Amino acid sequence: MPKIISVYKQNAKRKRYKLIGMLAVSLFIFTQSSADAYISIPYTISEIASESTNIVFGTISDVNTKRKTADFKVEQNIKGKSQFDVIKIRFDYFKGEEDHRKEIAQFLKVGEPIIVCYEKKEGRINSLAHTRGKWFQLLVVKDKERGWVRWGFTHFEVKLNQFKVSRRDSTPEFQEELRAMFGENAIQLLLLYKDNYEAEIPIISGINKVKDNWIAYNQTEDRNLPGLGRTNILWLGCRSIGRDGRYKLNNGQEKRIKDFVKNGGVVIVSGQDSDPESPCGDGWLPEPLKGVESKHRNDFQTTSKAGDLFKAPHRIRSGNLSLDDSWNGWNDKYEVLATTNGGKEIVVAKLRYGKGMYLVTSLHNNRKEQVAQNRGMLENLMHYAVAYLDRSK
Repeated sequence: MPKIISVYKQNAKRKRYKLIGMLAVSLFIFTQSSADAYISIPYTISEIASESTNIVFGTISDVNTKRKTADFKVEQNIKGKSQFDVIKIRFDYFKGEEDHRKEIAQFLKVGEPIIVCYEKKEGRINSLAHTRGKWFQLLVVKDKERGWVRWGFTHFEVKLNQFKVSRRDSTPEFQEELRAMFGENAIQLLLLYKDNYEAEIPIISGINKVKDNWIAYNQTEDRNLPGLGRTNILWLGCRSIGRDGRYKLNNGQEKRIKDFVKNGGVVIVSGQDSDPESPCGDGWLPEPLKGVESKHRNDFQTTSKAGDLFKAPHRIRSGNLSLDDSWNGWNDKYEVLATTNGGKEIVVAKLRYGKGMYLVTSLHNNRKEQVAQNRGMLENLMHYAVAYLDRSK
């Protein structure tokens, strides 16, 4: 969770990249000076899971209301290997705007299942726990002499327990969801995103399931693409391969992407950014394609090769999309599924390479309003990619 320290301090509304854009700031923010750190921005289950170094399932084994302590017996590692057999917590101190100590003492019940998602980083653990259908926060700093002491309860989440993308009313059902997401049969998705262009993250990470296929979501800003070897779908997010006429991929990174597709992976591209004198590079593709600067538009025409891409699960018609810089100069190895600008530019093209496939788009996903317009298309692209993987088995 290179970002888990930062979802928490969210009473003040900030842009998403301020919350999760920096390595030192992670998904669950809590500091000594700010204990009133409520999450106020929708974070999907996939985002929380992705940012966690560890996810464990267990049972509440002890609640002592007099001593204001509780113990959680760790029974299963879902992500990572936890060093804790028992997570011991305390709820005897309070900082911040609201005091939830009496509420947590009455809420925790011996024998109930619990999920703990946490980021362990150096001498600090920031975590979100879920039991009886509710999220709450825990924090611990490693003591130099005593080691890991009891984790401190800070507060119940408000918005996280209300947002549709994160609310889960049944902890046992939530456990089954996470087991499926991290099971060996889950499709592994890796999103390469660029700081300042994160509006599409909630949509892409929120697609947890396509038909009978569970999607395990991961994200990175590292163009070396750590974890690519265990990935099925690589999503090159908005302006992640270049912006303002500056192409960002080196030869080694380009080769990794091409080898990934050749060996059976699917690459989806959320558009690109070109300047007239500096078209977006195409070295990550095995066939030439020219990035071109285009006017913002929303009109397009599908071709006879489009299949169900613009039909399932959402009907996408001309005028429904937000489009920007596009591609041209394709050869006959590309299957063009939709065009714009009188057929001169690509809206979506498919390129088969080896055992895998590229889906190259000219979507304009810079801002939240544009992503909202393209939401149905993002989901259609995911369904199209998963269907291809199913057929390739």
